[in-house]
Amino acid sequence: MTAEAHPKPIVNYREEAARLMYDSLRANGIDFAVLLPDTVLHVVNRLFLADSAVRTIVCSREDEGLAIAMGAYWGGKKPVVFMEGSGLGYSGLILARGQVQRSPTLIVASHNTVLGERYNYHAATRLVTQPILDALRIPYHVLHSAEEIPLIVREILVTISGQRTTAAILVPRYIMIQD
Repeated sequence: MTAEAHPKPIVNYREEAARLMYDSLRANGIDFAVLLPDTVLHVVNRLFLADSAVRTIVCSREDEGLAIAMGAYWGGKKPVVFMEGSGLGYSGLILARGQVQRSPTLIVASHNTVLGERYNYHAATRLVTQPILDALRIPYHVLHSAEEIPLIVREILVTISGQRTTAAILVPRYIMIQD
């Protein structure tokens, strides 16, 4: 089969929403990013990779990424980890360790329990994302609109810093991708 027989689907990213996420994180001191490539957060990832002022690492597993980010915090950095929500299912042990060691880390994850989950192959993701966070008492917020990104980023980073906890922002597909 040729490449023409299987054309790549066109994804219409909401560049303005990705830029708002990136700008909000940078304005609030995020200076270290770890990412595992994800279709929903692709444009945000690309913005961080292009910023030479932010040390950005691409990892192969979400638990590895969280461990790297938590270590970066202990090295004086203010980290964020970008991942698909299913990665939280791999990450229970490192998330628990981070909570016990009080390693403030921000997680920005795509997918959530109910908002905009159109494909049945995300069923496992829906079963682990929020329940893992709830089980470990990790605070999180599910975005409802791009307009709330600056407020949520600022306030969740205040919580992370003040409480020395990990916290998450869950990003439904419709925030970053135009259908």
